Amino acid sequence: MTLGTLLDALRPDLVQLAAGDAHVAVGGVELLDGGALEPVVPRCLLLALGLDLSSATAVGAALRLAAETNGALAVKCANGLPGQVIEQARAAGATVVAVNPDIPWSRLYGLVSTLPATRPATGEPVSGLAGGDLFSLANSVAAICGGAVAIMDTDQTIVAYSNLPGQPIDETRRVGILSRRVPDHALPHHLTDELWRSDSVRLIRRDGYHPRLAVVIRAGDTALGSLWAAFPDEDVITDCAAVLAAAAKLAALHLLTIRRHLDADQESRTAALHTALRHPGHADRALPLPGSLLCLDAETETGAGAGDDRPGLLADHRAGLLRAVGLLELDARSLGHEPTICLVKDRMYVLLQAAPRGSVTVSTLAAHFHQRATRLLRTDLLVVRGEPVEEPDGLRQTRDDLDRAISHLRESDARPGSYAARDLHAEIVQQRLFDAVRADPMLRTGLGHVIAAHDLAHGTDYRATLLSYLRNFGDVRAASTELTLHENTVRKRIRRARELFGIALENPTHRLLLELELGANVTYRSSRSRSRSRSRSHSPARRAARPSRERGTPPR
Repeated sequence: MTLGTLLDALRPDLVQLAAGDAHVAVGGVELLDGGALEPVVPRCLLLALGLDLSSATAVGAALRLAAETNGALAVKCANGLPGQVIEQARAAGATVVAVNPDIPWSRLYGLVSTLPATRPATGEPVSGLAGGDLFSLANSVAAICGGAVAIMDTDQTIVAYSNLPGQPIDETRRVGILSRRVPDHALPHHLTDELWRSDSVRLIRRDGYHPRLAVVIRAGDTALGSLWAAFPDEDVITDCAAVLAAAAKLAALHLLTIRRHLDADQESRTAALHTALRHPGHADRALPLPGSLLCLDAETETGAGAGDDRPGLLADHRAGLLRAVGLLELDARSLGHEPTICLVKDRMYVLLQAAPRGSVTVSTLAAHFHQRATRLLRTDLLVVRGEPVEEPDGLRQTRDDLDRAISHLRESDARPGSYAARDLHAEIVQQRLFDAVRADPMLRTGLGHVIAAHDLAHGTDYRATLLSYLRNFGDVRAASTELTLHENTVRKRIRRARELFGIALENPTHRLLLELELGANVTYRSSRSRSRSRSRSHSPARRAARPSRERGTPPR
């Protein structure tokens, strides 16, 4: 269809033509990573995730790609397309669509990918298929093919079914209609790879039950549900594959309409999650609980992460997370989850309801998303998932623990990957102790501050030497290896520290308190030293020198 037809099918508050030709043909939609432009399929609407409209170079490259592929570029802008971007579009001969910034990319992706796909090639609906609601569609299909029809979403909820007289029925259909869900005994046959990886109509057989024809309902690459037709036996199954395939395309439009309402609900849940994470005691009980909270922290190719205050890198870090939002929504929905997502202090938090029917596990989704984000967005992500939370007020404590886990992984130079908070429990407890020492002066002996002040004033490094020595239980050889110093240098520093600060290292209580105090002081480093440390840890030489560690394995 043409871009103009596509825009007419969408609401004007969603997308508008900002520059170029509305007669451009649109055959699909592609996600365009603003950080790494690659060749794409011709005649597509290119969704420019994370594109910085103030960067003439980035905008120019995206516009040229849209023009060269005879497609159109979709960008998010609050108050209309900036004048300089319009001029660049005209110069490049590119068509640009302005998208409301409050609309999730996943919502636009689903709509645009489905509308062209659901238009029959002739431009006319398949003969005999009625529009109306999903129940009318189910009855139309049942009347044509002679089977009993049911339509499910990806949560295996039966959203519509045919109710014509004399239809075949077995125990699966009877229980399914009564409960409006696919029965547990039928789930293995409804979730087979043979069906969900196929774009064609499949015959599903089960001993003791009626045979069925089934087809997945898709919006582009995203699965929205499935359509099933049950027959008394295989001998009466008609040649109705084309009818079922066309009906699946019509059903996709209906299911997307349902998802529009879900998107409105999601905005409400996002606001509730934001409140729960920042203001415990004011959480909304409407949140999908029990559920698991995930924390995502992005790192750009320049080595920026949350909390990095180097000029320009904070914007890169946030852009990396924003690019991940749309991809995460698409992945979660296609795998049976309805995510609630919000950004707080440049980290992304995702609430996933615990094990909805017909979905993969949270750990599987987290690992799958990390792999996809690494490949498609070229963003190094740390993903940490918490244990299931039962009550809204427990979300803030879980968030604090996930933040501590992320901080530990960053400080220990962990590889990007998907981690479980339970595997980092000891490290989270340690971070809690550090937080307590920082917050309460009565828990400090004062030695840590004195040592840090001396290092700052004299350019020495007693704090790091003592901390490594204590963490390695007084093993000078291990400390020297960790610090890349000669053993005699470490011994000399420890001896001198005893003389300067009066440290009683033979006392186990003093050693414990000093280690906590020196460890807690890590966040008080100057921005200059923090920048140097991070630059070193992400240099090519440092990366090459890292010990081999299986991705996703937490450092200890």
